[in-house]
Amino acid sequence: MDNIILSPIPLDTLLQSLRSIIKEEIQAEQFNDLQEKLLSPAEACKIFQPKISKPTLASWSDKGLITERRMGGRIFYRYSELIEAAKTLKKYKKPTVTS
Repeated sequence: MDNIILSPIPLDTLLQSLRSIIKEEIQAEQFNDLQEKLLSPAEACKIFQPKISKPTLASWSDKGLITERRMGGRIFYRYSELIEAAKTLKKYKKPTVTS
């Protein structure tokens, strides 16, 4: 039995539209994942330009400029919160994405 799609849209156009929609959804999901990603202190320091030190990061946390999250005795920082903090810290540019 052949696969038949009853549509006034040519199959190639339909497939192209579906690919575009799927690509957009994947990119949106990746963006959301990045925003919620938890970074170690070392990773968090590296995303700022200029790079900051761990004591600076800890100091900002103590002052309430950024929020640290503790899990199992380890400290993590949420990427989206670091971006927001960078906006209020005039000396630092928006954090960059690193692999």
